[in-house]
Amino acid sequence: MSGVTDRESDEAVWSRQPTLNVLTAMTFVALVFVQYRWWHDHGRPFSWWLLPATPLLAFLPAGIIVKSLRKRWAEGWARGNGFEYRRTSEWPVPTWDFPPFNIGRARRFRVRDTMRGTVGDYPASFFHLTWLHNNRINVSTHCRNVFVVELPAALPRLTMGATVDITTGGRVEFESADFNRRFFVYSKNPAFAHAVLTPRTIDTLLELARAHGGAVTVTKFEIVGNLLVAVTTLGNRPHEITGVYEVMRALADGIPRFVWTDHGTPATHSYPALSGSHSEGTIA
Repeated sequence: MSGVTDRESDEAVWSRQPTLNVLTAMTFVALVFVQYRWWHDHGRPFSWWLLPATPLLAFLPAGIIVKSLRKRWAEGWARGNGFEYRRTSEWPVPTWDFPPFNIGRARRFRVRDTMRGTVGDYPASFFHLTWLHNNRINVSTHCRNVFVVELPAALPRLTMGATVDITTGGRVEFESADFNRRFFVYSKNPAFAHAVLTPRTIDTLLELARAHGGAVTVTKFEIVGNLLVAVTTLGNRPHEITGVYEVMRALADGIPRFVWTDHGTPATHSYPALSGSHSEGTIA
């Protein structure tokens, strides 16, 4: 007996990228065929607006599936990895001084779908963050998945991801051209960045990027005080959650001992969700 129910098996199938890719391709073909038949029968397209939007509309069914199953996937992942999961929570919205938490026009931040456990030797948490953005023209909804790992001590700020972040300092490049292409690293102290991201850690991160794709490469990882935080638009599906946490563990485990001695200071940041008791689950 595998211990996997039919519902969990179906959800696992729908969480796979090949399944969603096939669904998107089939939707695109169906939309093109319907519009072709309409144009053929009526001498004009069904809608001039719909015509160029067809490639984007093809992603709609896959997006609906991800949104509708996101909570179940998170709950199933937590159950399988020994994390404590709650769909509703009293966790406070962090007041960290980096996006999206410091966006001036953001309103009504909400923390949902929380998880708490351990990643290796580090207390860890996860939550789904939603907010409204008022740009004076319209109000739009946004969301991110946020991962947090507590480090043994506070370290200087460092960011790693696919986006530019000059607020952290200048860009730091490494000997690996592949790593520089996939990740932008920013720090006010290049020597510190090179000390944290050792050649062995870089090789591990590249392997994880190849294994997990966008779940890793579009995620922004940030050392802020004694916390390692990851913010991503992905992280909805089980393998994406695993991929992000694997990168965070690789980063934390890869920090040499002398870095903690030379740069470590008493904790300056905290998140109440990491306090108190934790589940015994561990990400290997």
